[in-house]
Amino acid sequence: MARFVPLLLLVSLLAGCTTTSVEQRAGALANLDISGYPSNVYVGISGPYSTEERMVEEAIVAVAKSIHLKAALALDSRLVTASHADGNLKSFASDDHGYWDDTHLGETIKRLKIITVAFDREAGAVVVAEYPDEEASRRIYTSQYDRDGKPTWMSVLPQVEGHRFAVGSSIRYSLLNRSLEAADFTAAQNLLDLKSEHVFSIEKVSTYNDLMERVLYQAQRGLLRGFTIVDRYYDAESKSYWSLASCYE
Repeated sequence: MARFVPLLLLVSLLAGCTTTSVEQRAGALANLDISGYPSNVYVGISGPYSTEERMVEEAIVAVAKSIHLKAALALDSRLVTASHADGNLKSFASDDHGYWDDTHLGETIKRLKIITVAFDREAGAVVVAEYPDEEASRRIYTSQYDRDGKPTWMSVLPQVEGHRFAVGSSIRYSLLNRSLEAADFTAAQNLLDLKSEHVFSIEKVSTYNDLMERVLYQAQRGLLRGFTIVDRYYDAESKSYWSLASCYE
């Protein structure tokens, strides 16, 4: 039986990461750019570890994980909000999870053909690898930039037949891999809004101390196939990371 691993549990929460400048953080993203390779080439980063060997191992696992996420990513999102009759928000709570099948992760790793291995102060090990079981085709989208150097997908989503796109963002955490994972997951959640297979909503209205209160519970589930991080961007002004993600329609 397939074993599923919660996506968010894979984020490494390591202490003691050194502070880096904005230029270094942007440079780390440049090292992750594989737009010049065909679609069956993936990149993985490790985050900081005590040895280069461990960093390379973790980066290779990250590459294989990307391949499995592309095969199928299941998402479960729940939101509860409470508001007064005047519309002012009183409280809210959310619970979001992503699941992927890691049953054959070891076999996927064995099939990888390593192209390059590099080390980056911010990213740890950066491994670029080819997955020969996939066809080597052109990537579905190449980013374009405005006069300020920002990718145009931050304001206008790409239009590519057979694919859906969504953008996610994250604040800057001390670890690059945690920042990127958070932005990636937000993009996946936004794809779920476009491709939910189950949506449930129920509302309860009550009166307490002559004040009307509205409580809304919403839940949605969906399965994303072809989930891929197409591009990333670091916005120095807002100190935030942005991810452009796609999946099959």
